[in-house]
Amino acid sequence: MRGADIVADKGYDSDELRRYCDRVRIKLVIAQQKMKRKPRPGLPRGFDKPMYRQRNIVERSFSWLKEFRRIATRYEKLARSLYAIVCVACIRRCLRADFSYRT
Repeated sequence: MRGADIVADKGYDSDELRRYCDRVRIKLVIAQQKMKRKPRPGLPRGFDKPMYRQRNIVERSFSWLKEFRRIATRYEKLARSLYAIVCVACIRRCLRADFSYRT
């Protein structure tokens, strides 16, 4: 995992996670919560804003997948069945984009 990046939402911001990632040398890209914290000595932690914005692509992908009720409610209990439904949802999405009769 060294040299890897973790991109997450503000909900995952914690001092423990930041210390662990510093110890294991993982770059952490999480916007800080607007809470009052104790001031830390040294320079403020850098924040890679363009990389944080790219997580929007993943968030939107999960959002349109959850439009299908079977996926959102985890109706399928077996991993193989869930995988098949996700594949069907992706195929349906591609077909809608390629063969749309709307102008």
